[in-house]
Formats: sequence, structure tokens, C-alpha cells
Amino acid sequence: MSSKKKGTIKLIAERTNVSPITVSIVLNGRGDEMRISKETQEKILEEAKKLGYQPNVFARRLKKSNQSSSPLLIGILWPATYLSDLLVRFFNGLQNCILNKKMNIEIVFKPYYPSNLAQLKELFVENLFNGVIVVGTTDSDIEFLENLNTVMPIVMFNRQSSKYSCIYVDEYSLGEKVAKLFAARGHKSVGLIGPSYLNRNFSMRRVGFLDTCRKLNLSISDNHIITDDEVDTEAGRNCMKKMLSNGDLPTAIFILSSTMAYGIYSVLKENGYSIPDDVEIVGCSDLLTCELLNPKLTVIDYSIERMVYKSLNLITEMITGISSEPISLIEDSYFIFRESCGSFPELD
Repeated sequence: MSSKKKGTIKLIAERTNVSPITVSIVLNGRGDEMRISKETQEKILEEAKKLGYQPNVFARRLKKSNQSSSPLLIGILWPATYLSDLLVRFFNGLQNCILNKKMNIEIVFKPYYPSNLAQLKELFVENLFNGVIVVGTTDSDIEFLENLNTVMPIVMFNRQSSKYSCIYVDEYSLGEKVAKLFAARGHKSVGLIGPSYLNRNFSMRRVGFLDTCRKLNLSISDNHIITDDEVDTEAGRNCMKKMLSNGDLPTAIFILSSTMAYGIYSVLKENGYSIPDDVEIVGCSDLLTCELLNPKLTVIDYSIERMVYKSLNLITEMITGISSEPISLIEDSYFIFRESCGSFPELD
């Protein structure tokens, strides 16, 4: 117990004319069990409110979670810049897994700013959860975690780590698949639109696409590789305007993030281009807006829900001691074919 809390309990005891032990018993919810009168309990609780006494909720919950019948307390560390679409899919996965498997788990959602995970160092050092699933770490966040000493089980979501258990998508293979699709559909000139900042996921996605384009003799000039500082609708508009100003339009474009698609669509429409007749487009990650676009956007996606399911299994096995060594799981990517780009010719 902190010195501040000890001081508060002592002050409550003085003001209510009871012992500090009696105050502690009441504040810990054991007044009835220890046969302390209702009048004394009410007097202690009223004084505690006046003094702004705050119990250590985390300590109590973790103490209870060590009991076999109590729920495990799992923290979800979520980057503040991630889209709500992804949050919905992630928490749908959590909900379905917990309910379907009847897992005795409680979830605490903790947002953080990308590249600022180190600000939550106390959370790891003080072991405030039974375990945490960390989502969307940047390179500097990963460096912080790799240098961290903690006994709290950690699972990295869609990131790779040699120190912690993780589940991730093979991003190089993802980009490779899009290039193979364009080649199979007979395209000769292709383009790429994405963010200028390249975390490991965006970087490997891009490299996989570009490497495979070169292997398959797909032409992709520097004028057809366009980036922006942001990953949103306006960034998509800026990139598409720049690509059009550079000259000829490629016949197929891969968007590293589907969040940019609406801006790309709007510029093409304003300039009289038709999708997919003039240019076929494939986005990455299936968002709610992908089916609302006209034409509907073909995407390469991966099952966030299944990754969540596997993450929860990993973290609970680590907490319960079933597994002690880091485990890496790779999730596959797949196409969702819609109107903006057809499938492989043999599938048509």
C-alpha cells in the first residue's frame, strides 16, 4: 500500500474514532464479514468520500484474478490513429471468441499514441494486467518493447518479434499476390499509391509488390509510385492528382491502404476515367466503405477476427503456464473480388 493511502486511512481512522485496521477492513468490503456495525461502516465510507480516497482497483482485480474462479484481466493497447473500422472488427473478434469459447476474461481498452508506447512503461513494470495484446506498434515502439524487462505476458498483434509471442500477416506475400493478379489479368503498366512513412508492414507490402512486378516484367515507373504524408481520403486525392499530372495512367493500381480509395475514385471520376474499364484498382484491408464505393472496391484482406481469436489463445496459454517460450503465428491474406478489379482468369 502506498504511503499516501496509508496516510489517508490513518486520517479516516482519526476522524471516525476507530482503528486503522477497522478502516482498512471496511474499505476492502469486508465490514459485514468481520461483523462491523452498519453505522460504523457508513461513517467510514462517508469520511472516505470526503477525503477522496481511491482504492487500488488494479491491485485488487489482479489479486482476485489469481483465484481460479475469477476472470483474467487482459489489456488491449490500441494506437490512437487506427480507424474505427478496424476497431469494430477487432472487438467483434474479441466478443465472439470470449462468448463462443466461454472464456473467463475481462478486457481493458488502453489507447496510446503511436511511437509513444514508452509512456506506458509503468503498466508493464508494475504488471497492471495479467497480460496485454499490443496492437499497431511502430518501429520505435517495438524497440522499446524489445529492450523492456517485464514478467507480464505480451502478444504482439500483426507485428513480428523474437522476444514476444506474436501473430502477423506475411506482408511481403500480400504485395506479391497483388502483382501476380495484375500480371495474370494481362496488365503491362501498373501503379502504386500509399503513405510516404513506411512502418514494417507498409514497407514489406510495398517491397513485395515492387519486387514481383519486376520479376513478372510489369512496368512500374517512378511516375506511377506516388506517396503522401497521410493515409486518408485527402491523401488519396493528392496522390491521384499527382499521378495524372505525371502523364499516362497505368492500367492497374495497388493502394497500400484502402483508406485512400475514396479520394482516388473521386479524382478519376472528375477527370473522366472509368473504373475498371480504364484502370483496375485493388485496395488493402476490407473496410466498411469498400462496398459503398462505386464501383465496389476489390481488396486483399486478412482475417482480423481470426487473428484476435489466436491472440487470446496465446495470451491465456502464457498466463496459465501452458506455454512459456515465444510463439510466432503467420496469418494468410486473401482476395475479396468486387467490381473494381476482376479475379484470376482461371477463376472467372
